[in-house]
Amino acid sequence: MNDFESLEKELRSLTPKKPSLRLSDRIEQGLGDAGNLAMRRLPEEVKSSPAAKKSNILFFPWLGIGIAASLILTFLSVYFLKLGENENLSPPSAEIPVFDAVPGEDPESPIHGVSVAELEARSGMPVGGWMPTFQERLLDRVDEGVIARPGGLPARQVRMHYLDEILWQHPAIDQRILSSQPRQEIILIDLDLY
Repeated sequence: MNDFESLEKELRSLTPKKPSLRLSDRIEQGLGDAGNLAMRRLPEEVKSSPAAKKSNILFFPWLGIGIAASLILTFLSVYFLKLGENENLSPPSAEIPVFDAVPGEDPESPIHGVSVAELEARSGMPVGGWMPTFQERLLDRVDEGVIARPGGLPARQVRMHYLDEILWQHPAIDQRILSSQPRQEIILIDLDLY
């Protein structure tokens, strides 16, 4: 027997010491997911104590939000369905009175669609004799650049901002009413192609 054979026998009889649980946990943490996979493949006797499993608590808030949203949608749909039923069952006496529109315009009336007699009855003021004075004021002019028109020549688009004022005067009662209304106009100026 030579020296190598005795050395081999001596080495075979030696067994390594088992690693501590702390060491295997540190190796598993250091390797991350790969360490978790490697430690799971080891036999049961070598495995470290099971690490705290991820709980399903993160799932519960989403479940709660979903349930709350479905309840809200259910309550809203029931509310609107009942609201629609109540509108269909409303008594005809609760309807809003509708004034008949005058078929022809009264040229003397300051309000379109209302006759002079009806306006006088509603307001309690004399309607006949009101004289309008019109004034148109240009507030702003904006050049919006050149635009392409389909099937036509290009044009420059200009937007005009006006304020229309109408001063109504009644000489008999010495009162005035000023009405103002903003207005826009878009003007297209044709451009020539050379």
